[in-house]
Amino acid sequence: MGFMGFLLLHLFHMALLISPASGIGVNWGTQATHPLSPSTVVQMLKDNGFQKVKLFDADATTLKALGKSGIQVMVGIPNDMLLTLANSVPAAEDWVAQNVSSHVSSNAVDIRYVAVGNEPFLATYNGSYVGLTLPALENVQSALIKAGLASQVKVTVPLNADVYRSSSNLPSGGDFRSDIHDLMLQIVKFLNDNGAPFTVNIYPFISLYDDANFPIDFAFFDGSSSAINDGGRVYQNVFDANHDTLVWALQKNGYGNLPIIVGEIGWPSDGDKNANPKYAQQFNQGFMSRVMAGKGTPMRSSPVDAYLFSLIDEDAKSIQPGNFERHWGLYYVDGQPKYKLVITSSNGLVPAKDVHYLAKKWCVMSPTASLDDPQVGPSVSYACSHADCTSLGYGTSCGNLDPRGNISYAFNNYYQISNQLDSACMFPNNLSTVTGDDPSVGDCKFKIMIQSLTVADLGIASSLRLNVIVFVSLLVFTIS
Repeated sequence: MGFMGFLLLHLFHMALLISPASGIGVNWGTQATHPLSPSTVVQMLKDNGFQKVKLFDADATTLKALGKSGIQVMVGIPNDMLLTLANSVPAAEDWVAQNVSSHVSSNAVDIRYVAVGNEPFLATYNGSYVGLTLPALENVQSALIKAGLASQVKVTVPLNADVYRSSSNLPSGGDFRSDIHDLMLQIVKFLNDNGAPFTVNIYPFISLYDDANFPIDFAFFDGSSSAINDGGRVYQNVFDANHDTLVWALQKNGYGNLPIIVGEIGWPSDGDKNANPKYAQQFNQGFMSRVMAGKGTPMRSSPVDAYLFSLIDEDAKSIQPGNFERHWGLYYVDGQPKYKLVITSSNGLVPAKDVHYLAKKWCVMSPTASLDDPQVGPSVSYACSHADCTSLGYGTSCGNLDPRGNISYAFNNYYQISNQLDSACMFPNNLSTVTGDDPSVGDCKFKIMIQSLTVADLGIASSLRLNVIVFVSLLVFTIS
């Protein structure tokens, strides 16, 4: 055996020693009222064996914490920056210099991808980014080339799975959406020419959420009575069918070998009748078991390159798509795991370390307050509009509370998000009171907020304090 043969054999054996799950990634979103510190989150990533992380921006503090961590990073460019980057090469060069080059050189951050925009072709955007996405991609790519980073850092654009359709309801009928078909081919050609992957977000939960008649077992990975046969390829779950619809769309248009990254995949744990820890655990473990077994899809047998969505709940996210939006995390906002999930050879998720909580006290509806008090409605509305009441409602973790329990939950959530300010539990007509007895009932947990002492969080606290003062003053004026 010659040297090259020995080298190839050695590399083959080394590849066998690498766990298929070692490349699993996770999304790290930061739309939270009390985010964990970046250093705490990076330690969570390392403790749990995540080797890749996908960000939605390029926050300097976050990237500094990821320096020398050994974790591969995808940084993000928000949609609201696409206009500037699409129309200005210097702006793209400045962005790359500040958010990529500086961190690669000074902080030793292993940046592998720049995500230009996020699902820019969603129908809800009314075409706002249709003419901006490709020029922004091209300008960022030019900036990476000028910075000497184009071989290390690739550009991509995370797209929603709605950019492709099937004319036959089978994967083999897949092609790109007619209204953006030509644009998609230009983007795909650009990605192919630059050695970049196609990034797609696939959410089986949304299939179930949008269609009450969707067969629920087809959303998971345990086998389904609703399996479909597409020319001899059998699909037991909607993820495989969705993924391979994209593969067919690429293949039909001459790009059948373009790499695919699943930028987001997961299942929420609250906020909807089908969003609960049991289903979330079933889905995420089913997906992870496939990854660890090195299993792909009927059209692509190699393991799926994916980022779980997401690492931690975000209690400040928009709930326009649904109340479940704040509950995608594998972890609650305090860094505690929601359920057992094996993602490497470990026995489950490792919690965040050195997390400190506020005092063990809760704001609840006063036992002497009346449900008929005219200020109950406005008070609850105010609390929920400034806090997070998405665990209240039909089929949610707190959906079985009685009226007083619902009111107490709203009051307490506002109180905790307000850092337990005394004024945050002073609703009019003595509706509320602070208690040291945990009012949690069954699966409905009345949380205690974590301590957060950053400048940003102090700003939130100041804003909340002002909101409370204004709210109470207005109510006093109203009833006087």
